[in-house]
Amino acid sequence: MALTTLDLVIMAIPMLIVFGVSVLMRKYLRSVADFLAASRCAGRYMISTSSSEIYATVLLMMSSMEVSSQTGFSMGIWGSVPGLIFFYFTLVGIITYRYRETRTLTFHQLLEVRYSRSVRVLASFLNVFSGLFNFGIVPAVAARFFVYFCGLPPTLSLGGTTVQTFIVVMIVLMLLSLYMMLSGGQISVMVTDALEGMISSILYLVVAVAIVMTLSFSQVRTALLSGAPGQSYIDPFDIAKQPEFNNWYVFLGLIYGLYIFRGGAWQAGFVAAAKNAHESRMAQILGTWRGASYGAMTTLASLAAFTLLHSHDFASQQRIVEANLQGIGNAQLQTQMRMPMALGLLLTTGVKGTFCAVAIFGVLASQGEQLHRYGSTLLQDVILPFRKRPLEPRQHIVWLKVSSVGVAVFVCTFSVYYKPADYLVMISALIGVIYLGGIGIVVWGALYWRRATTQGALVSLVFAGFMGIALNVIQPLWPDICPWLVRWFGPGPIANYLSANTAKFPLNGIELSVLIALVSTLAFVSISLLTCREPFNLEAMLHRGKYRLTSETDLEIPQPHRNWLERMLDFDENFTRKDRVLVYVTLAWTLFWQVVTVFIIFKTLLLGRFSANWFVDYLLYVSVPVSLLVGVVTTIWFVFGVTKDIRTLLLSLKSVHSNDADDGTVRNHHNLGEGNLRGPAVVQTVEPAGKP
Repeated sequence: MALTTLDLVIMAIPMLIVFGVSVLMRKYLRSVADFLAASRCAGRYMISTSSSEIYATVLLMMSSMEVSSQTGFSMGIWGSVPGLIFFYFTLVGIITYRYRETRTLTFHQLLEVRYSRSVRVLASFLNVFSGLFNFGIVPAVAARFFVYFCGLPPTLSLGGTTVQTFIVVMIVLMLLSLYMMLSGGQISVMVTDALEGMISSILYLVVAVAIVMTLSFSQVRTALLSGAPGQSYIDPFDIAKQPEFNNWYVFLGLIYGLYIFRGGAWQAGFVAAAKNAHESRMAQILGTWRGASYGAMTTLASLAAFTLLHSHDFASQQRIVEANLQGIGNAQLQTQMRMPMALGLLLTTGVKGTFCAVAIFGVLASQGEQLHRYGSTLLQDVILPFRKRPLEPRQHIVWLKVSSVGVAVFVCTFSVYYKPADYLVMISALIGVIYLGGIGIVVWGALYWRRATTQGALVSLVFAGFMGIALNVIQPLWPDICPWLVRWFGPGPIANYLSANTAKFPLNGIELSVLIALVSTLAFVSISLLTCREPFNLEAMLHRGKYRLTSETDLEIPQPHRNWLERMLDFDENFTRKDRVLVYVTLAWTLFWQVVTVFIIFKTLLLGRFSANWFVDYLLYVSVPVSLLVGVVTTIWFVFGVTKDIRTLLLSLKSVHSNDADDGTVRNHHNLGEGNLRGPAVVQTVEPAGKP
């Protein structure tokens, strides 16, 4: 399983390119707005590629593999069911368009503009608190992935002291991420992530093609058809007996996903960096295409590992995997590392180094973005609102960097000692609900409901925070708490129910998250209705109508007539002919696959189920080849687009006028930096219709 010289060379070359570019970005960092939002100069291809790259993380890959190890590929069709809803939200710019219109530098600055400083501080604290612990599970997971995928020894001897290898790998990756982020703030994050995304898109295809050439379809078919009745690895209608990832999990996941859509669980720094609201919206639409090559590679990688673990042709490799897993004491860690070990045994020389390269890029992109996000949130939204005098620009940038370093130290320390007790996807959901459980409805209310109030927002955040913290403490201690509860309730149905769930908390992370979100929503709506005295002026916050800023660079192309489809898609004066074509093609593509999904569901309900063999054929002969073909086209397309955007960004940063007051400070529900940006009021008798 060890890496060869060829693997190391393949990993080193792209790393050196990206690292060198990050060093060059230092000269472009001149203001707080540069550090936080690249002075709002980024184009759509750069935003789409860099923001997509931070999702190509080892944690998400590991989460996907961990679920696949239990369910195979039976969840695929259910994952696409809510796709049309989220795609439409993306298409019309729900949340993101209005957020960019506010011109806030950080996501929580919006909450002070809309509600009050107390809401901003509380939400920021909960975001940092839950985010740091959620981020804290990432470095160790990523480091362990590389240790077991590459076949590295579990321990190393350093200066006569024995150290676990994953700790050394974790520290090295964190230092690289930290240096690259500190060199230019959001500028460096965006440029390096965009470069990593371009290089990775090519490497994804290399890995995907290599896996196709390594495995035979008969081996994959045998593995996918090996599931027991009710626990199919391929049939989405035969999963009722799955203990965790079943029909109920799919439904609750959809509900919770709609609730937290863009509610802090998105990359607001990239949206804030857009040239204007239209560019941020188009970047989201381009994201539909950006992930094609990554999706093909991750699907094939999971298929490869799954096949090795379930096909009789790989019996010797299966014994090696099981023998290596015996050295891991934690049962959940064994589940997490089974698939990476299998994949490491299967990939050949060169391909293994290529896969490592894209995995490292994903780690650096994700960690750099999170260091920037939580470091800036901690300073901008938790500490500085209490400071009476603003920091000097240079001093402000220094403290932003210090805050990010503090985040890095904390997450590495936490990651060393944290031991997972559940599936990664469940752990992330339950930790995240401390913040997301309340912020979801608070953000919807901030941008779309005039009667949302500070009191409602505070109550919602407090409810979610306390419930989330309590359940995160109770869940791992449940085996010790449950016997005491059984004795306390005495004989009866409650005690019987508890006795049947002594080993593990009865509700998983998704179920608990939905429960907390429901309580927080009810609290927000009821308290807001009771405390609202006067509707909020959303037009002023969004700079619409007479409040419009003349400094924005939105295109001014008159569109006197819009047909029904353009109204539904919310086309405005900023859409060029190319933009419209892109939206139409993206819509047609998405609708086609949604129609296929609906056809499969209705055919099953009305005419009977497809066979398991049919679903195998659908996966092997339709889904994977199509993803590969689209990946080739979009890789070429995005390479040209990103290259142009990087050049434009760097030229813009040289000429942009720095405004020292534009540092995230809010006074009387307005950004302090707007004074130098606001031109003469432009009173519009007819405002652009249908803004999201």
